[in-house]
Amino acid sequence: MEKFINREGCQVAYEYLPGKQAITVILTHGYGLHRAMWEPQVACLQENGYPVINIDIRGHGKSRPANEFSVKLATEDIQAIIDTEKPGQYLLCGLSMGAFVAQEYAFLAGGAVGYMLTGVTPLFMPYPKWEKTLLAYSGAIMKYLYTWQGLKKAMAKGSVHTKPALLNIAQMFEEMDKREFLMSWQGFSACLHEERFRFDAPLLVVAGEQDTRGTIQKHLADWTKHYTDCTVKTIANAGHVANLDQPEQFNRLLLSFINDCTS
Repeated sequence: MEKFINREGCQVAYEYLPGKQAITVILTHGYGLHRAMWEPQVACLQENGYPVINIDIRGHGKSRPANEFSVKLATEDIQAIIDTEKPGQYLLCGLSMGAFVAQEYAFLAGGAVGYMLTGVTPLFMPYPKWEKTLLAYSGAIMKYLYTWQGLKKAMAKGSVHTKPALLNIAQMFEEMDKREFLMSWQGFSACLHEERFRFDAPLLVVAGEQDTRGTIQKHLADWTKHYTDCTVKTIANAGHVANLDQPEQFNRLLLSFINDCTS
């Protein structure tokens, strides 16, 4: 069932699908995409009886128009949805921007039984100045280096490793509004903040072996360095949006992680 919640200048859209299992899986998608990117996982979860809350993050999908965006605001949107739906036990599964949102949620609220993060770097670790500067100016680089059509094509092509996945996400990028696209990136690029923090539940980090986005591969080893209880997995023949490049591999990891969090 599609639902909406009014939040800070945006009507946030999400889908709530009931199930018989005790754990609800909350899905948060990547930048420039929307909740349809999780279709293979939603089908798998529903087949296995898990309730699902699949969210269009503000400025994406049907959560538009949005007057402003930040990872913190998106986190507060999720909290408002959880407060409304009262799902009981829940697990957060996020990719890229959605995985930053899941990390921020763990920091600000916590309470999930587990966090599965894909295609992302640690939000709270110390970063070198050059890397933070590059991220801060990445929006301007995108704005002036590419045409709008060229930017969407470049983002789609650089996000996946397989042709079926490319066809899937290219359509999602086509649906983005330029103003909201750049507004969301500006808020997204300012999300890093160094904190002494420990996740309150099991943490699984996943990366596609062919993921060339940003410094994800460079920082993959930092997950276990900063979070000793973290498990890191890679998915063969997958890029940044690994859940669409290799949905069956991803689904096996997701179901196994849910089981680990509840056993």
